[in-house]
Amino acid sequence: MSSDLRSWLDVLDGRGELARLRSPIDPDQDVAAVLTRADGRRAVQFGHVIGAEFPLVGNTVPSRTHLGLVLGCEPAGVADRFAAALDAPVPCPEMEAFEAPVLANRMHDDRMLSALPLTRQHSEDGGRYLTSALLAVRDPASGRMNLSINRLLAAGERELRALLLPGRLRRIFTEAEAAGRDLDVALVVGVHPALVLASQSPADRELDDYAVANALAAPVELVAAPTVDALVPARAEFVLEGRFRAGRRGAEGPFGEYPRTYGPGGPAPVIELLQGWHRDAPVFQTILSGGREHFYAGGVPREAACLRALRRAGLDVAALRLPESGSCRLTAVVALRGPTPGAPTTAMMTLFLTASTIKQVTVVDDDVDIADDEQVAWAVATRTQPDRDLLVVPNAKGSSLDPSAEQGLTAKLGLDATVPAADRDRYRQMTVAPADPSALERHLAELGDLR
Repeated sequence: MSSDLRSWLDVLDGRGELARLRSPIDPDQDVAAVLTRADGRRAVQFGHVIGAEFPLVGNTVPSRTHLGLVLGCEPAGVADRFAAALDAPVPCPEMEAFEAPVLANRMHDDRMLSALPLTRQHSEDGGRYLTSALLAVRDPASGRMNLSINRLLAAGERELRALLLPGRLRRIFTEAEAAGRDLDVALVVGVHPALVLASQSPADRELDDYAVANALAAPVELVAAPTVDALVPARAEFVLEGRFRAGRRGAEGPFGEYPRTYGPGGPAPVIELLQGWHRDAPVFQTILSGGREHFYAGGVPREAACLRALRRAGLDVAALRLPESGSCRLTAVVALRGPTPGAPTTAMMTLFLTASTIKQVTVVDDDVDIADDEQVAWAVATRTQPDRDLLVVPNAKGSSLDPSAEQGLTAKLGLDATVPAADRDRYRQMTVAPADPSALERHLAELGDLR
């Protein structure tokens, strides 16, 4: 199993899913345009981003199949695998600084940010952004390490402006600022995808996100950052050390977000960079905002949290998915085994409360393949009546990035597409049972592209 970004790229390369662009490319939207065309299909490495000293890679998790490869399980088992890591995190081993590949080279102080292949992804973005950096911060309340991904606007050589949405990092920062203290932070770029997933773990102050990543894809080896109070992955590609400066704000945004619309700008906390480090022959990483990799980074941890909550509610869950059509945030589909009266409504309300971004839930029976959008739409078309099977909850907490929400409030919609237990024969899907399955395989093989 791969253990860092470069070993994961080797996996993709071996599967023929890592494309390489060697010609010069403009970081102002051209990189994003290429990644958009390749989204869902393959990773792309850019050898020459104009003005930068380092190569760049994006789309490193193109599909749900690749999520299974990352975590060593079937794609349908990814959320269960993440839920198990949350329940049983594994502490990470630490190494000495002289052993850590990420501390092999110190960056030039006079070209801290301009040397990096930072991109402007969308036409109305407020500037060039770091979109893949994990912000590693120690939670003073527990001493545990918190990881998060925040949009980071570059402003000069040593200043970043960070959007802090509600969550653990904002709480830590707010408490430090209220006490008049700066907050140490290490920005980690270029890591194994399991670390990206772990950075989206629930905002539990007793949880160490590195230990979640280690349970997902061991080993995750850590090293103490040289200047700030933070642990960082020893085999990351880059580490930038800095501090949130108490009381400082700078203009940030707008920026294209996961609903594929622009999140608004405003005053944002400021990180002052102190120094940077990188591996030998490093590759910088970007995440295409509004692309599959962005969806999965936030979607899989939400799926895991939803699975845990549904099971705690006593529901027999066959499968759950936050579909890409809802950016793996805004909509959910859950399949229940033999749902009893009231179970679909319980599932809807549980999901609305567990993940506030979810605004639409469809509940189906386990004979429906929820990985197939056409199957789910078929169940809604043939198993629901609008006057009987819809649940609308007005004025609920939603996503602040949903353009249809009003001041963060949204309506929630539940669709019960399950079959009444006493009426299953009427809803049974028709099937085709060939007389000789082995003959069918021979026929399909002869046709070539239908197997």
